[in-house]
Amino acid sequence: MIKLSQRAWNNVIIVSMLILIVLFNFSSNFLNEESDETSSILTLVPANMTITTMQFEQEKVERIGQGWRAASGMYSNERLVSLVESWNKAEVSLFDQDLSGQLSGPLVKVWFAGQALPIGYQFMQLADKTLVKVDQKTYQLISPRYSMLILSE
Repeated sequence: MIKLSQRAWNNVIIVSMLILIVLFNFSSNFLNEESDETSSILTLVPANMTITTMQFEQEKVERIGQGWRAASGMYSNERLVSLVESWNKAEVSLFDQDLSGQLSGPLVKVWFAGQALPIGYQFMQLADKTLVKVDQKTYQLISPRYSMLILSE
């Protein structure tokens, strides 16, 4: 064993901790390098947001306590829970192609807990792709299908 003074051992510990910090910092970049492909995939609803109300063209869905209700009363709580879960799990990627004409489609307004104003999600069909326009940005819907995000008979 090496004979060092108390002060020398303290310096050895400090330097070794600094080396570990640098090693962990660079290993984080190294280990996450493979996930660059998945970093372009986003969720339609931000993870930290809780949906309180959804307004479709013909229907309004509201959170009531632990459950959900439709204004028309046509849909069961299980169907509405499935709808909201589909929205929370929906994945999109940024759509960077130029849209030559302004496409239009159904608009869904979604209110979140803690926010007074809704966020509008406008869905558009382009060939075999479903596009979603949110806050002047256009995204391509990856999963689930568009039919899982709307109320249908």
